[in-house]
Amino acid sequence: MKSVFSFLLSASLLASLFSCQKNPAAEVGEEVLSPDGPTGIISVSIKTPVTETKSPTTEDNAVKSVQLFVFTPDGKLETSKYVDNYTPSTELRITAKTGEKTLYAILNSKRLHFTKVSSFEQPLEAELNDLAENTREKLIMVGKNQVKVEEYNSLTHTESKVTVPVKRLVSKIVLQKVTVDFQGTTLENGSFSIQDVYLVNVVGKAPYGVKDSGSPIALYETGFFGTMAHWYSKATYSGTAPDMTYDLNYNKICSNVNGGQTDIGLSYLAYPNNATQPQNGTRETDITQPVMTALVIKAHVKSGTYSDAAIDQDTYYTFDLPQLEPDKQYLITNITITMLGADKPGERVTSGKITPVIEVDPWTEDINISYDF
Repeated sequence: MKSVFSFLLSASLLASLFSCQKNPAAEVGEEVLSPDGPTGIISVSIKTPVTETKSPTTEDNAVKSVQLFVFTPDGKLETSKYVDNYTPSTELRITAKTGEKTLYAILNSKRLHFTKVSSFEQPLEAELNDLAENTREKLIMVGKNQVKVEEYNSLTHTESKVTVPVKRLVSKIVLQKVTVDFQGTTLENGSFSIQDVYLVNVVGKAPYGVKDSGSPIALYETGFFGTMAHWYSKATYSGTAPDMTYDLNYNKICSNVNGGQTDIGLSYLAYPNNATQPQNGTRETDITQPVMTALVIKAHVKSGTYSDAAIDQDTYYTFDLPQLEPDKQYLITNITITMLGADKPGERVTSGKITPVIEVDPWTEDINISYDF
């Protein structure tokens, strides 16, 4: 079911704009507007993405703050409004001059001070946002729409109404289940425990812009995609990575290594990545060009028999993910592990074969991925 949030500020707040000598940009909720010429009132509704997924969370659509930008046809900022501490009862009206306008809505971001529409659609490096600015409970969402502002008539209370659909900037990766099947190998009847799960080669920056189709502009659609400084955890986990990209010391024990299934239930957030080049190194300095985002499972494997060939060690399984797109969820329904992994994170096991079965969804259906290793 689609959710619609309406935002309303009382007319008394607008009146205070002209009676107060403070800088309007310094006051939360005030508008930046030159009062000359006829004006109208825009009544804004924000339509958030649907969340009818197989693994929905209430946080996926949480709204904590809203910022609106009204631009003239030549791309100049006319007025803006920032509303913090949003509650479901909050409504918004914003005053603008009459005529055709472009209205941008940014949810859950820090307060922005853009003065031209090109800051959204052709951003400078300083106008990108960081993955760490998202949290699991507060995902940045963006949207835009056109609106024709009619002169406000206090007798008929005519308003210019517009609905702005917004989408999340992030991609969501969900790991549901791991199956361990060592039957018929030297690891049969041994033990298997998952210790760390994390993402590597994570794009760490994104613009706030929105294409005319309504889809957010991704970093790979700008000139900054190849700047590896904008990436987290190249090749292996990095201590500077945002916490939504890892679960360390997870300590999940598979009670049956001969076909036993273990429910995982972990989710991760990353910015979109359309690279098709697999990881080509095991150290950060090895990664010199954009590569595919990957999921890494660190496990401890111990064989059930004691001999010269006994195994008691950490091992790593690295899985390249599909091309990630904004506002889409990638559901890894199962990973089947039938062999020992690599000695180091980032290494691929050349004798192993990964066969993904992918069903990707726009956070409304589910993109299902099943791996055999």
